[in-house]
Amino acid sequence: MTLFGDLHARRLASWGQTPERRIPDAEAAARLIERVGLATLFPASPELPNLFHAYTGDPEARTESAWDSPAVHVYGWRWDLGRAEAAFYTTVVRDRPTWISWALLPAVLRLRADLRPPQELYERGELSADALRLARALATAGGVLTTGDLRRAAGFPTGKAHRAAYLKAVQELDSRMLLAKVFSPEDTEMRHALVAVRHPDAVTAASKLSTEEALDRLLAAYLPHAIYAVPAVLAKHLRLPPAPLRAGLERLVARGAAEPITLPGHREPCYAWAG
Repeated sequence: MTLFGDLHARRLASWGQTPERRIPDAEAAARLIERVGLATLFPASPELPNLFHAYTGDPEARTESAWDSPAVHVYGWRWDLGRAEAAFYTTVVRDRPTWISWALLPAVLRLRADLRPPQELYERGELSADALRLARALATAGGVLTTGDLRRAAGFPTGKAHRAAYLKAVQELDSRMLLAKVFSPEDTEMRHALVAVRHPDAVTAASKLSTEEALDRLLAAYLPHAIYAVPAVLAKHLRLPPAPLRAGLERLVARGAAEPITLPGHREPCYAWAG
């Protein structure tokens, strides 16, 4: 077996993407998320694990919409995991649904979230008036609002045009990781809250981290289970600047925890876990 073949086989086993290591249920999914730190619900990046392939035990499995398909089964795990508060649920990896372990959340917030108040972002022209209205409505509520309640509180009445404006404003807040998704034990309607209100300790911890410290935490959680890293792809899919991410991997090399390697199809060095 080639070096890449060996590394890739180890990655698949680590991510549960083999018949022997597959995860059978939501409880096992929660343990996987806690172990790997970041996992998408469905396949989004070859550089990040996902729950669908971990459930099928097959990295080549395709999602289907049939009511009894594995994809629909895994989709239902959102509520099991969310209600149990097994991890933080948002859009991170290529803006797709992603689970973040609580231990890794401060580092991800530091790297991907905008920790400034929404009012400041609006005054600097970095947040729209519609997005600010949503943030103000949630801040005034001081807790959690359903989609319907949030639309009414923020002044987005029913109608196609208002719905489009509402969804665009939500996307703005999501892209800055300002919104937290909340899963109710009573129904399957998604609730919303401000991250700063719902998870103040994580935001405070994030604000105390430097970018370098946050990257070190992220990579220390990621690489032992990914087995190897392709920096250009990983940075792109996490929407992180490639140079600092590569510098973080080089710090792992300096500590003897990783080693640079050459992988097929990649001109720049990649990195393998040496632990």
